[in-house]
Amino acid sequence: MFTSQSGNTAGGDVVGGNQNKTVNNFYVPPSPLTRLYERFRISSEEQPYVAQISEQLKHYCSLDTDGDIRQLDEKLTAAKREDLIKKAERLKQSATMLIMRWQTSGVAQDILTFILGHIYSAFLLHVTPAIEAEATRQEVDALINEKVIRPTAEMLGDNDLMLTSADLLALLFYLGGNCHVRWDKC
Repeated sequence: MFTSQSGNTAGGDVVGGNQNKTVNNFYVPPSPLTRLYERFRISSEEQPYVAQISEQLKHYCSLDTDGDIRQLDEKLTAAKREDLIKKAERLKQSATMLIMRWQTSGVAQDILTFILGHIYSAFLLHVTPAIEAEATRQEVDALINEKVIRPTAEMLGDNDLMLTSADLLALLFYLGGNCHVRWDKC
């Protein structure tokens, strides 16, 4: 016998008899950056003051001595990007301040190192070949956005450091100022 219930609202299945249903749950392990964010949240409360930059981060903070030791403005001038010099130098300075702001957190340094490594690798694998092939500035800028900045921003996940796309661009100029990337042909 069927009994009617009026005025009820169901938020899911309404079954008058038996229901057979298969539910598949998939475990997706947290990304390395997600695990770092978790450690960052825990360590922010527990970590003692340590005024030291991690060894991996030091690599990106120091000049890469592969023979091309030029200032950021010289690199941008050689790439016919003089219009970016003042902005790039301000952004590079803000990246320096960002790194200094987190110098007392080992986990934040790991997060920044992870991000710098991603920016560096993406630039090296996608943008540098286009520069070497004499791509136009518009093509190179599109690659920087599509292959470096946007994927890095998407990778940030919870983004506990509250980094913006402008911060990521600042980190790219920081890498350029420290001779890790360049905008002109070798």
